Amino acid sequence: MKIIDIDSLFDEYISDYVYKNIGKVKPEEIENKIPTLYIEFGKTKLEKLDGHSPEEYYRAYSGEQLVDCLKEHLEKGVSVSDFLCEAITENADNEGALINRLDGENDEEFTLYIMNMLVEMGSKKCINRFLEMVVFDYSEPIKELATEYLKERAETVKESVLVQFSESSKQVQEYLCEILSGCKKDDKVFDILIEQFAKNQDKIPIYASYLAKFGDERALPFLMAAIEDEKISYADFEELRFAIEALGGEYNKIRDFSKDKTYHKIKTKQYKS
Repeated sequence: MKIIDIDSLFDEYISDYVYKNIGKVKPEEIENKIPTLYIEFGKTKLEKLDGHSPEEYYRAYSGEQLVDCLKEHLEKGVSVSDFLCEAITENADNEGALINRLDGENDEEFTLYIMNMLVEMGSKKCINRFLEMVVFDYSEPIKELATEYLKERAETVKESVLVQFSESSKQVQEYLCEILSGCKKDDKVFDILIEQFAKNQDKIPIYASYLAKFGDERALPFLMAAIEDEKISYADFEELRFAIEALGGEYNKIRDFSKDKTYHKIKTKQYKS
């Protein structure tokens, strides 16, 4: 399978269009027409694609071949076209080929491409693999993407996350708390989120946001106690107040943050605007 820079072919297609329409079409009109031209280009049969159109070119290959093609594009620094991505993601049969390549031996860029494609496909088969990527030794961008996806499927992975929680490092527990924050009300989850909120006072905004998303009003006394601390920063105060309001509470006490640097920056910007 040939590795072809289809995006560069589109650039040639645009250049040819501009040349043929010199004096007929204004530059801003060409810019506005680019989405339409891209659709037309996708249906145009090209010699450099063996007589196929960009839309057709990748359709004849298997999922494994297409994923290999994607990897080779990245390794060679060749632009990955939308047509290649669509050929992979629009065929549900390619889900397995993508999951099989999440083997832990790939570089970050290739792994993130595969993960994003599985997310776009709404894959359910990748859920356990994504949880492994949160728990084990993967880069932060990979863990963040996996966490974001699992948070929306928190009920599905809740029991697995609870099993993993006590065995995980503090850093991993933070990701797991974010996933658990997407669960429905549950005593075990509530206890973990409250415990971690109390333990991680250096990360109040993060853990307060988890409690806000979880949506259990039983967290209000803990948030109210934290916001009463006279030593908290203005940024932490604002995050706590937001969480309190998200859970249906109120905090109207006037506080003095005149010595807080963040407070001064925000107020200075407000005055200037």
